[in-house]
Amino acid sequence: MSNAFLNRVKIILCRPEGGLNVGSVCRCMENMGLSRLAIVGDISELNLDHVGKMAIHAIDIFDRAERYESLPEALSHTVLAAGITRRRGSRRKTFSYLPEELADKAAEYKEGTIALVFGNEQSGLSDRELAACTAACHIPTEAKNPSLNLSHAVQVLAYVFYLRSAEKISRYIPVEMDVIENLSETIDTTLKQIGYYDKTDRFGTKQYFRDILSRAGLSRKEAAHMEKVFQKIRYLKK
Repeated sequence: MSNAFLNRVKIILCRPEGGLNVGSVCRCMENMGLSRLAIVGDISELNLDHVGKMAIHAIDIFDRAERYESLPEALSHTVLAAGITRRRGSRRKTFSYLPEELADKAAEYKEGTIALVFGNEQSGLSDRELAACTAACHIPTEAKNPSLNLSHAVQVLAYVFYLRSAEKISRYIPVEMDVIENLSETIDTTLKQIGYYDKTDRFGTKQYFRDILSRAGLSRKEAAHMEKVFQKIRYLKK
């Protein structure tokens, strides 16, 4: 049961720069039973010797890592995508899980990939990268020095998920992100057609629905029902 849960967890690194950090991430993952790594962006200048030096026996995790040009592409078949960030702001997520809360949420799902998304070592996740995720997660730290090293942040999340894997896991099966994306598009299109927006949407309504629907963990039947509800609303407006 624990392997089944951990095997669904994917660590995603966005635009990593330091080979030492990436190698350390691989070692942290193997320490906690995680094996799925994805890297977004160009890593042609990454020092592979540094990666191997820190990864040691976990270098195969790096060798097997999935490569993507964009984060949305990397997240297309996930059921929950959490951006790990301490930064808040008007264009950031309004809701953020603690690591333990995120692990509990992930454990509600019987199937599907759970993505833990980490930003660049220098700047973290950009507004656009966090927007591509469906949830945010923050690690509480001392205000005097709040920023964690990339591999340290990965270690904290990996440890919490490792502990959670030993507990009872749910048999609930949520829909993947492509279904949520389509449903959010239907809702947004319906709202436009019935005149909900009196001008350009300034509040990110489509993303608002996308994020809360992802956190809700809809079943395929629930998603199909909601799709029909909004399609009928659009029909009745005609």
